[in-house]
Order: sequence, then C-alpha cells, then structure tokens
Amino acid sequence: MDLQSRRWLANRDAIVRPADSRHFADDILAELAASRFRPSAWASFMGRSLARSVDQVRKRPTAAMEVTGLHLLLGRGGSRRWAWVSWFLCITHLGLFGERSTLGWPNRLTLLRALLPALAPDSRWTSLVALATDFADGRLARRGEESAFGAFADPVADGFFWSWFALRWEPNRLLRWAPLTLFATSVGGISIAYFARGRVINYPRPVALRYLSGATQIIFALRTLRLVAQ
Repeated sequence: MDLQSRRWLANRDAIVRPADSRHFADDILAELAASRFRPSAWASFMGRSLARSVDQVRKRPTAAMEVTGLHLLLGRGGSRRWAWVSWFLCITHLGLFGERSTLGWPNRLTLLRALLPALAPDSRWTSLVALATDFADGRLARRGEESAFGAFADPVADGFFWSWFALRWEPNRLLRWAPLTLFATSVGGISIAYFARGRVINYPRPVALRYLSGATQIIFALRTLRLVAQ
C-alpha cells in the first residue's frame, strides 16, 4: 500500500480535551449511568452541567463576551431562535478552551459559518462563504491556534449550516435530507456511546470522511448556484 492510500485510510488524532473538562464529563456521565438514568439523575446531570457552565463564564469573561457579541451582531438578520441555539451551545462549552481566554480567529470563523442562516437567510451565496470559512479556519488552526472547542465546533457548524442549506435550496427531494440525516446519525451515535459507556470516548475521525464531507459541500454549493446562473 502506497503512502497516499495509507493517508486516506488513516484517522486524524483524537480531540484532546483539557484535563479538567474531561474529568468533569467522565464524572457526570458515570454518575448518570450508575443511576440507570433515573429522572433524579438527569436533574443532577443538568444542574451540575449548568453550574459548571456558569463557573466557566466567570473564568473566561472575554470569551463569553465575544461569543455573546458575535451572536447578537450576526444573528440580527434572520432567525433569532437559530442564533439562540448556537449561543447556548457555545456558552455551555467554554471549558473546552483550556488555557485560552479568547475565541481566536479559527473559532470566530467557525461561528460565522454556523450563523450564516441567521445572517443571510435568503442568499444562496452563503454556501461560498461557508466553504471559505471552513478552509480558512482549518488553515489557521493548524498554524497553532487549535483548541478542543474548535475541534468540536467545526463539524457541528458544518452540520448545522449544510443541513439548513440543503433543506432550503436543494431541489432534489432525496438529496435535500442527506446532510441532516448524516449529521443527526453521527451526533446521535457519538452521544449514545458517551451515555452507554458512562464516559467520554475517543471516536474515530477518518481522514477520508473529512475529504468526502468537503467534496459533498462543494457539490451542494455548485448545484444550487447553477440555478442562479440559469
């Protein structure tokens, strides 16, 4: 097998969480699994998660203000509900920044991509912005600005944006649901594994899947932009 083939079959490195973040996640997942997912255990799970999120906001006020400011600014053009969901997911995961105190440009670009449906809900050209930000944030992250927050947020932003984009603009009924189905399946599978094992898992991150995802995004963008040119 040649070098190129081995590269396609390889897995990217596992996402390295900050030690305290992983310890906390393992602890609450183990507690939930040990209690057999009783309602009282879920209440404790949610309460402890919320308390930690508040604590992380206090420890990282600059990052919290950046997240809030970006969502207020970029979420004004379309669905405020979309912006609210994105903000909530971000503000409850600040612990993934580790020693960082600010978002950094890779994460700002990732959030821009996630908020494009709220920023310009009636434009097919958002697909080109999404592709550009995906390329740019990846390049910047590999130059030393990578964080666990970004590693998790990047595929989530891709899943949110391209699911919305396909449902809104893709004319083929079968293809229209493909991004959402794949996104929901992957997130659901990882979440089930977390809860079933009672701890954080290092799930596979195939290089080939990353390339396939990028190619699929380009195809969706070209299909919808072709309709504009006709």
